[in-house]
Amino acid sequence: MAEKNINKLPLQGLLLVAGLLLFGGLAAQQNGSDPIRFAGDDNYPPFQWQQTETGQALGFVVDLEKAMVSQGGRSARHRLMDWPDALSGLRNGDVDVVAMFASPERGQDFLFTTPFYFVTHGIYGLEEREGIPELAALSGQRVALEDGGYAAAALLKQGIDVVPVIREDYRAALQAVINGEAEYALLPQPVSNRSISRESLPLQLLGPPLWPRPYVFAVSRQQPQLHAWLQQQLGLVVSSGHYYDIYAKWRQELEWNRPGYWEYYAGWMILGGALLGLLLLMIYAYSWRLRSVVRRLSWQLENARLRKSRAEKEMLHWEYHDRLTGLPTRPEFVSRVRAHLMRAERKGTAHVLMVAKLSEIDDFICSLGFNTGESLVSEVARRLKRKGFAALCYMGRGVFALLAQDKKALAEGLLDDQSIVFDGLELEPRFTIGLAQCPLRGADVAEILRQAETAMAFASRSGRSWMEYKQSMDPDPQNLFIIRDFRRNGREGLRVMLQPQVDLDSGKVVGAEVLVRWRHPELGELSPALFVPLLEQAGLVVTLTEFVLEEAVRLAAEFRRQGLPTCLSVNVSAVDLLETDLCAKVAWALASHGGLAEDLRLEMTETSMISEPERVSMVIDRLVAMGVTCSIDDFGMGYSSMSHLRQFAVSEVKIDRSFVYDMLSQEAHHAIVNAVIALCHELKLTVVAEGPEDWQTVRALQGLNCDRAQGYVFSRPVEVADFVSVRNQLFSFSVDQERA
Repeated sequence: MAEKNINKLPLQGLLLVAGLLLFGGLAAQQNGSDPIRFAGDDNYPPFQWQQTETGQALGFVVDLEKAMVSQGGRSARHRLMDWPDALSGLRNGDVDVVAMFASPERGQDFLFTTPFYFVTHGIYGLEEREGIPELAALSGQRVALEDGGYAAAALLKQGIDVVPVIREDYRAALQAVINGEAEYALLPQPVSNRSISRESLPLQLLGPPLWPRPYVFAVSRQQPQLHAWLQQQLGLVVSSGHYYDIYAKWRQELEWNRPGYWEYYAGWMILGGALLGLLLLMIYAYSWRLRSVVRRLSWQLENARLRKSRAEKEMLHWEYHDRLTGLPTRPEFVSRVRAHLMRAERKGTAHVLMVAKLSEIDDFICSLGFNTGESLVSEVARRLKRKGFAALCYMGRGVFALLAQDKKALAEGLLDDQSIVFDGLELEPRFTIGLAQCPLRGADVAEILRQAETAMAFASRSGRSWMEYKQSMDPDPQNLFIIRDFRRNGREGLRVMLQPQVDLDSGKVVGAEVLVRWRHPELGELSPALFVPLLEQAGLVVTLTEFVLEEAVRLAAEFRRQGLPTCLSVNVSAVDLLETDLCAKVAWALASHGGLAEDLRLEMTETSMISEPERVSMVIDRLVAMGVTCSIDDFGMGYSSMSHLRQFAVSEVKIDRSFVYDMLSQEAHHAIVNAVIALCHELKLTVVAEGPEDWQTVRALQGLNCDRAQGYVFSRPVEVADFVSVRNQLFSFSVDQERA
C-alpha cells in the first residue's frame, strides 16, 4: 500500500527541501499575526476528525498543522466541518488552509504544498464476496461513493460506467454496502480500514490499491505568501525530524491493513494453479506422445521442423536482447560496437562510449513498486532509441550503455530529458554517466566498457552528474590481495595497541582506546586506514570487531587484577550493530575472560547510528542494561548530531579530531568545540576531545571544562606491554610539562 512507503520516499524529502529553498524568500515576508484558519472534514480519521464529547480537533493532519504553526511562531484555529463546506469555505475565503488530495482540476483553484503523504483508494465489499481483480469489473455495479470525493471523478475520467450510490461521507458509504444498498464501496483506504477494524464491520478489502494520490495543504491562489510560508514550515518540520515523530504517533492507525481476499487465498490459489498446470502439462505430454507415435506422416514432420525453426529464431533473438526494453544485451552490444568502430576507423571518426544509470531507480522501485519502476525503464529506453545512437543496450537495474560522438553535449542532453508522468505522478529521471574515449585503432571494447563503468561509479560516489574515465580511477589490485589474505588467514598477524585517555582535572590516565594493527605476511605492517575500510567493504569487519572486543575484555580483566582498573574503548561499525548479535558477543567475552562490563566502552560513529536508528537504539539500550558504556565517536561529522544526544542512551561524546587539533587557529572550530562541550554537559554527558597535539590546546580544553582528552600530546598508541608505565603516569599540564 502506498501509505506504507512513507519511510521510503527520499524523492518526497528532496521535493520538500527544494520547496524550502524556492519559497524561503517569499515566506520571510509572511510576518502577519492573524491566526491561520485551518479547516477540514470533521469525520475523516485517522487524518482528522472532531471528538464528539469535547469538540476537539484530532488526527495526524491536525498534529502536523500544529507543528507547522508552532515552528513558524504563528497562532491557528482549527475548524472541522462537512467536506463540501470546507471546500466552499476555501474558495470563498472563509478559511485559509485545507488538507486535500492534489489533482489537476483542483490545481486550477488552489496552490498546493509539497505532498506530505500518499493515500490510495480500495474496493470494499461484504466478507463473503469474491475478489475484484481490476477496476473495470465494477462496470454496471452499484458502487457507494463519497459526496465530492476523488473516486467519483476518477471513475468518470477512466470511462467506467457504474451505478453511483452517493453518501455524505465514507462511513455512510460503508454502511450502504452493509445495508445492501450497494454491492461495493470505492473509498480511501486509511479511513475505511480504521472504521472496519475499530467497529468490526463485516467488510473486507477486495482488490489491489488504486490511484496513489498526494495529500497536500491547499490555499487560495490569492494567498501566495501564505502558501510560501506553509511550504517553508513544512520543509522545516520534516528536516528537523518532528514530522517523523508525528508520523510515529499515528503510524499504527495509518498503516493498518486487514488481510483481504487476495492475501487470504493467494497461497491456495498459487498451489492450485501449480497443480492444475502440472496436470495439464502431464496430459499434454501424454497426448503429444500418442500423436507422435500414431502420426508419423511427412507433413507433421515438416510442420514440426518449421515450428522448431521459428522457436530457435525467437530464442536466439531474446538471447541477445532484453525482454523489458527490447534493447540488445551486453554481449550483443559489444559485438555491435566492435563492428561500428572498425568502420569508423577507416573514416577516422572518434567515438565515446557511455554508461548511464538512472540515479534514483532504486528509490522509484521502493516507493512506487516494481511495475512503475519497469514502466519507467521502458519509457526511458524508448526515448533513448529515438536519439539514434550508433549502438545502445540495457544492462539491467537501470543501467544503459551507448556509443556516441559528442560526449559533453550528449551527456547534458540525457540529463535534460522531459519528465515522465505515471498515474498522475510526475517523475524526473536523472542519469549518472561515465564516459570512456574509444581509440581510433585497436579498440578493446570490453576494456572501454569497463572504463566507462568505473567512471560512472566514481561519478556516483562523488555526487557528480557525469565523469570521464582517468587511469587514476582504477582500483589497486593489491587491495584485492589484502582482502583475499585476510579471508585465508583470519586473525593471524592481528594485535592491539592502546592509546590512553587522560582526565583533564586530575591528569590521570583513566582509560584507553583499543586500536587494531595487522602485520601482513608479505606486505608487512599495514595501516588501519588502509585495511579497515577494505574489510568493511568486503563484509569482513565482523571478524575484526570480535578480535578487538575479546582482546579489550581480556586486557581490562588483567589490568583490574593488577589493581589498575581501566575502561577500554572499542570501535564498532554499523554491520556489528545491525547484522550481528553484538550483545551476545559482549556477554560471551565478559564471561570467557572474567571481565566487568564497567571496564568496557563501545564507540559508535554517527553514520553507523543513523542508518536504522530504531534498531540501533534497541541494541544500545540492551548494552547499557548490561552495564556497558556507549559513546558517540567522531561527533560533529554526521548529519543530525544534536538529535542523537537525546535519541540514544549514550553517556559519552568524543569530539572529532578535525575540530580539535586546529581549534586555536580556527575560530569556527573553537566555537564548535565550546558549544559541544556546553551542550553535552547540560545533558550530563562526558566529553572526550580527540587529537590535541600540543599543551596549548590541552590548556584551552581545560578552560572550556572538557572532561578528558586523547591525543599525541599525551602518548601515541603503545604496545600492551608498555601501557602499564603510561597508565601510572601523572600529567600536570604545566609549562614544565610542556618543555618536558
